[in-house]
Amino acid sequence: MRILFCGEHYAPTGGAEGYMLDVMDRLEALGHEVGMLHDTPAAPGLEDRRPARRVPGSMGFEHDKSAAVARAVRQAVEAFAPEVLYLHQAMNPAVNEALIAMAPAAQYIHGIRLTCPSGRRLPRTWDGICTKPFDIHCLWKAHTQLCMPRRPDTALRVWNDVRLNLKLSRRLHRLLVPSEYVRGLLVSGGTDPALVEVLPYYTDIPPAAERTRPSPERCILGLGRLEAEKGFQHLLEALPLIAEPTTLEIVGEGHFKGELEALARRAPERHRVLFSPWAPKAELTATYARARVVAFPSTSPETFGLVGTEAMAHGIPVVAFGVGGVAQWMSGGRTGALVPRKDIPALARALDAYLSDPGLALRHGAAGREEVRRRFLPGPHIQRLEEVLREALAAFRTP
Repeated sequence: MRILFCGEHYAPTGGAEGYMLDVMDRLEALGHEVGMLHDTPAAPGLEDRRPARRVPGSMGFEHDKSAAVARAVRQAVEAFAPEVLYLHQAMNPAVNEALIAMAPAAQYIHGIRLTCPSGRRLPRTWDGICTKPFDIHCLWKAHTQLCMPRRPDTALRVWNDVRLNLKLSRRLHRLLVPSEYVRGLLVSGGTDPALVEVLPYYTDIPPAAERTRPSPERCILGLGRLEAEKGFQHLLEALPLIAEPTTLEIVGEGHFKGELEALARRAPERHRVLFSPWAPKAELTATYARARVVAFPSTSPETFGLVGTEAMAHGIPVVAFGVGGVAQWMSGGRTGALVPRKDIPALARALDAYLSDPGLALRHGAAGREEVRRRFLPGPHIQRLEEVLREALAAFRTP
């Protein structure tokens, strides 16, 4: 098949983009021809790797709905002549309408913006996660919950983009989502359940993951973007409740790093807090090897939480807040521990249970690795994706 990927970024800027780039490589290895239509500048080396066309303003949250951009998109699609489209992070309704008219398409829903104009579901006037379906009431919430821009014209524009994109998505052959959580949000908002299919993210099991003994260190590892909603501050709040000396290593970059470093300076002297820069997944094996437990303290409704399955693939138990799609991969009490959102004492107890019992960490880590082997390896994901794209092509050709 000739498959054109469509997305905002053509660079490894995050989990969604990393997934997209990896899928491209795997599909090409299977003999498919792959191209890329993107919005922002490509990462060095990628533009020459396969056919790619950039149309600024075409895909991102800040997009251009002009006829000129839609025309440039149509020209890019015609130049590649795809048999099928695979959409990612495509937020411009004018462009999405043009794309859907030109070729059969499926979309992978990485975030929750089709179900929430803010893309976060985190009200600012109360501490919790919004569970309401997307509808006209979201405009009122801009004022009552401060979860959208308060200027009426801006709020209406953002809300209307979601409305139009959601309407257009129902014309696709399939909406693929990483978790039952995202599927539930879409279905509660009126999307046909038959259109939405759960196809979880995948990860490889590295050779070094076959642990025969746990890490000798009392080390907690946290990985991700250093933003407030990722919850690393709660790990630092939990440290005083852990009696024995412990190392906390936080790997990542982000705007919240300064605040986290300030909190780390107030940690009890018996503990050590390290900050390490983000590194490609292939370079993190030694980092995982130091950890006895991985913490995933996000307080936002994650669509999945790929860090969790990657930790499990390395044979390490995970402690996480029970939010969003985390339950898609977490088996609490068998591969890790789910604790209530922002329950700091419960977080500290769950972490200390693994730190203080190396045998428990080893057993739950091994169970997590087997869960990845059973449910989250690349092969079944790519096979089902190929089937979906072929089904889309066949349905488009059928009179």
